[in-house]
Amino acid sequence: MGGLCFLATYHPLVESRRGRQAMLQHALPPFIDGSCRREPDFESPFPSISATCRAGNFAPRLHVGDRIAYLTVKGKYIGDLERGQRMVAVLRVIQRFESHNEAAAWYRRQNQVPPSNCIVAGNPPKPFELTNGHPPKEVKLRLAAENDSVRAIRLWDATYRRRVDKWPVFLATEADFIEVSHPPQLCTTHMLAIFGRIRGTLNPPKISCEQLERLVQLATGCVA
Repeated sequence: MGGLCFLATYHPLVESRRGRQAMLQHALPPFIDGSCRREPDFESPFPSISATCRAGNFAPRLHVGDRIAYLTVKGKYIGDLERGQRMVAVLRVIQRFESHNEAAAWYRRQNQVPPSNCIVAGNPPKPFELTNGHPPKEVKLRLAAENDSVRAIRLWDATYRRRVDKWPVFLATEADFIEVSHPPQLCTTHMLAIFGRIRGTLNPPKISCEQLERLVQLATGCVA
């Protein structure tokens, strides 16, 4: 199949109280990303990855053919009896763009709107009520004395725009596996069986593609 394999985590909408409110009030899938620029954006027919979240630490490392296993951060989610992670997607990079404008043009040629993490004119961030309510720490500090959701989104989005100005790479993918409503759970014993230790994912590590396939097989009973 070619390409490298990576392991990444993200914060799902269902993780926070505000996120669960958004799910109920707006019929959103629980395991989409919870930020105002979904990262990654699982809701697009061609799920997308950008540098909005991890700046230069991940998206610029990816190329066509690479595969990424996306797990939630560790938590106790809907119906879980113990803390663990959910196996949400395995994405395969099919296009790499050196700018968000280039990516937006490609999505439009596919008769698709640009994903929410594609920062271009006419593609605004998600409103606050569709997020997990957890902007970056520096934004929270600036908003501590007020309750202005419009300003919160403006400041939140500005942090992403600064990153994209510096790291404009954008990846379009196809999903080899994706489940944003009822993803299977992975417990610590699963992770230890595959990796021998708990892998840090702040800067998503390369893993062997055999490990990625074992990860999917343990979670779903299907080989990636």
